[in-house]
Amino acid sequence: MALTYDQIVRICKQINDKHMPDGQAFVDVVDEWLERYDGENGKEFMFQAFKKLLSLVDEHIHTIERKVNIRPTCTKGCTHCCYFPIITTRAEARWMMTHIAKLPNDERERIYKHIQWYTQHYAEQIKRVETLNFTEERHLKKMYMEEQIPCIFLNQQTNTCFIYDVRPIPCRTYVNYCSPSVCANSHMPNEPFSYEFLYEFYIDSLHDFIQTLIYEGEEVGIDYPDDLFTMDYLFCYFMDENK
Repeated sequence: MALTYDQIVRICKQINDKHMPDGQAFVDVVDEWLERYDGENGKEFMFQAFKKLLSLVDEHIHTIERKVNIRPTCTKGCTHCCYFPIITTRAEARWMMTHIAKLPNDERERIYKHIQWYTQHYAEQIKRVETLNFTEERHLKKMYMEEQIPCIFLNQQTNTCFIYDVRPIPCRTYVNYCSPSVCANSHMPNEPFSYEFLYEFYIDSLHDFIQTLIYEGEEVGIDYPDDLFTMDYLFCYFMDENK
């Protein structure tokens, strides 16, 4: 059942008061996985650790939902939030590239062709939004949404995500529990809920994984520390990769 805005506000308070995670599960995953690491192929290990931490974010969200008895009204094919500015680290983009490279040939080539089409089709809008400083612009989301640029990985024929399994944290942590119409009727609805507080646990865990492997002399497949702390619009990384 779709909730009202007032109900969402009350549930947010309940979550803040009683159900905020302390990050221990992320610490435990780092410890467990590092104990299992056999010293082989640090790049692949980091890629798998990245995917595990993404799934752990999902698990935390589902746990909170069960505790406060709420269910998302978001459905497959709903793409309103796919027009938000998605900002990630360069490291995350590199692991997304790894994911794409592992896909079957036809699926991988379809994504590469889509990126080429996207780069050309949205060239003018991209030029405008690239001038928006996402660290300083107070009205970034509104200004970006007005351009109506979809995520570079939105398949507009099927309204699905090309890289759903490794979709970034902003896509995982923004959830609507109210009527889906609130997203359809406004670029900036007040009702949807964000679990962005999980991001700190997630990025700290990635940092711990990488630091440990580098200390042991392993190759992790990214330029550390720059890649883990350099952030940009998601599309920028993949447009640069396909030039």
